[in-house]
Amino acid sequence: MKSHGNLVLLGKDNVSKTYEIKEFLNRNLAHFSCFEVGHDPEAQTLIEEHKLQIAKYPVLIFEDGYLLEDPDLLQVANAIGLHSTPENNYYDLVILGMGPAGLATAIYAGSEGLKTLVIERHSPGGRAGSTSLIENLIAHPDGITGAEFSERSRKQAEKFGVEFVVPVEITDIITEDDHFNLSLSSGAFVSARSVIIAVGVRYRLLQIPGIEKFLGSCIFYGSAMTEGKRNEGKEVFVVGGANSAGQAAMYFSRFAKKVTLIVRSESLSKRMSHYLIEEISKTPNIEVMTQSEIITVNGENKLESLDIKNSSSGRTRTFPADNLFLLIGGQPNVDGLASRLLRDKNGFIVTGSDLEKHERFSSEWTIDRHPLSLETNFPGIFAIGDVRANTAKRMAAAIGDGANAVNQVAEYFTLQKLTPPQNEL
Repeated sequence: MKSHGNLVLLGKDNVSKTYEIKEFLNRNLAHFSCFEVGHDPEAQTLIEEHKLQIAKYPVLIFEDGYLLEDPDLLQVANAIGLHSTPENNYYDLVILGMGPAGLATAIYAGSEGLKTLVIERHSPGGRAGSTSLIENLIAHPDGITGAEFSERSRKQAEKFGVEFVVPVEITDIITEDDHFNLSLSSGAFVSARSVIIAVGVRYRLLQIPGIEKFLGSCIFYGSAMTEGKRNEGKEVFVVGGANSAGQAAMYFSRFAKKVTLIVRSESLSKRMSHYLIEEISKTPNIEVMTQSEIITVNGENKLESLDIKNSSSGRTRTFPADNLFLLIGGQPNVDGLASRLLRDKNGFIVTGSDLEKHERFSSEWTIDRHPLSLETNFPGIFAIGDVRANTAKRMAAAIGDGANAVNQVAEYFTLQKLTPPQNEL
């Protein structure tokens, strides 16, 4: 669908869908302005101009006058010119996920001449795509934002003929003879000789009283770079002890009066890179609270304060808070595929020789060879990156998986005596 051009997002700060669409537009590099109804004078002008007094928010107003009230992400994607329907119906390789692992795979697969489709449920980059600055990625001495990394990688893959569809998910995979039939949430169907699952992980949900009421307005999962300027002069809290949390704390320190980083462990050194710990220690408006966790979220119409308990002293104190960002742990994004793939006790997909230790391996694996190191219990379906069990959960490791996966797809074709098709069905 042709894009309707530059746009304005009108939303309300207590409607979580406003945040969802804002993040989607930002992560997909759409040019837009955002105004909050009841706060920004520009919003009232647009309401009167477009007769939106009884509109259901959020509302997208396009340059050509096209309006979308309370749209879903698929409607937004189509309106800004993203592809949500595959151009073909047969591919050598379908990649699920557009994080670092999926993007690396796409580049290598395209460069090897494989007809490749990448399916992404939300936006490029995965969790890394929302990172304000990645400073320890090879060949980027000055650092690179997650958005820049994602966009450059996508363009590089497209140069090799790789196709992308967003925001789309796989709803079913059926094995048939020498290929897989995939059903997509957009209603389309495609077939592929092989499939790579690179769906990554999502942040672990916190079960805290009061948290649900403010999700998407004052409380966010992820670093939410779109919320930077909205935190000018405010009290911001970030929960998490890994690099993503540290990078978020550094980002918000540029705007906030104070950033408090809440960590359950005794120190940051367990999961955070040394360079980032050093940067945090030198930033005067960042405070680190170790051995701490949030007990309660307080507030009526907006977040007002947090009750935080120190596990060492047992003491609970209340701190005034304006916004809270949660970047903790990681749950694999397998969802609809979960019941059919062998996984470990934490839900991560088991691959390669580890499969042979699984209690269900003998009944699941029916061919006369060992699984390839990235292969799942379905021959020809591979899992890479953070969603795979026993990985480093680092960006560089995910990229390495992507390069290796393309070699294993080629080996799979050879083992199965398959020749990648040259013609569409």
